[in-house]
Amino acid sequence: MPIKDSISIVLCGGAGQGIQTIEAFLTRLFKIAGYPIFATKEYMSRIRGGSNSTEIRISSHAVAAFTDKIDILIPLDSEALPHLQGRITAETRILGEKAKALPTEGMVFFDIPFAKIAAEIGNPVLVNTVASGAVAGLFAIAPELIHESIRQFFAAKSQQIINQNLEAVERGYWLGMELRNSGQILLDMPVTSAIKDHIIVSGAEAVALGAVAGGCNFISSYPMSPGTGVLTYLAQYSQNFPIVVEQAEDEISAINMALGAWYAGARAIVTTSGGGFDLMTEGVSLAGMIESPVVIHVAQRPGPATGLPTRTEQADLNLVLYAGHGEFPRIILAPGNISEAFYLT
Repeated sequence: MPIKDSISIVLCGGAGQGIQTIEAFLTRLFKIAGYPIFATKEYMSRIRGGSNSTEIRISSHAVAAFTDKIDILIPLDSEALPHLQGRITAETRILGEKAKALPTEGMVFFDIPFAKIAAEIGNPVLVNTVASGAVAGLFAIAPELIHESIRQFFAAKSQQIINQNLEAVERGYWLGMELRNSGQILLDMPVTSAIKDHIIVSGAEAVALGAVAGGCNFISSYPMSPGTGVLTYLAQYSQNFPIVVEQAEDEISAINMALGAWYAGARAIVTTSGGGFDLMTEGVSLAGMIESPVVIHVAQRPGPATGLPTRTEQADLNLVLYAGHGEFPRIILAPGNISEAFYLT
């Protein structure tokens, strides 16, 4: 594999297989190691099963967007390769268990016994940690940095679990290093100390932090993904700032509570998604009539109606622009990256 300045790693498996755990560990590890990262996920509307994937972009410079290409693919079940077939190219290197992933002719596949190693250590769940170690080995990240990251990541667990994960990541690491040292997969990107003090946040967290920085002290919402993350994040830290948090019985109640809060002198925000915002349009008109400020966070997801709860789509701008009857001023801010999500909020 030629040296690149941007590598796309995709992890794919069924819901419940721990894809998000691998993402959470690897993004933090790569950031600490000095690589700018960007991660995005797509998942089915299922608690178990389906075919979910996470993409992690590692780069020598700042990256802030999804890419269709896949450089390294970790399939954890038999549905992963068919699901991502349209994105797999001759340049894609696939690391997995041949008997489980079922690669087709023409794919560049490296058979790695993730499950066998996890079973030998004593816990099948450790497949994720073995896979994480293999990816870290491809980049030759310092072992002591990996070990410290494991200890921090599993700090709330028992010492036995920490030790098992340390062994799992170590064994996966040397498998990745073997592929690297043999020249079969060669990744060599410069690291930078410039991101040492950077923080890793999601889009929802950036919006929530921006709201806090802007003086928000009240949020009323009815949960609707993908907007719920703002509500839960502000609720999690409501005692620190402080912020009044109210989970309303529906979206109509939520926006009217926010209007009441503004009328009483609070700085309120409402978070929802396209289908929930539909129900708020009468409240939007009320805000226009009584000339009350109100801040509404609309996280976009595919419609119509309740649409696809676990997908995202940029399709609500016209809805927001023309919502409510009558003419009154409104400001619509559409952030294009994490930084804008914070500062525009």
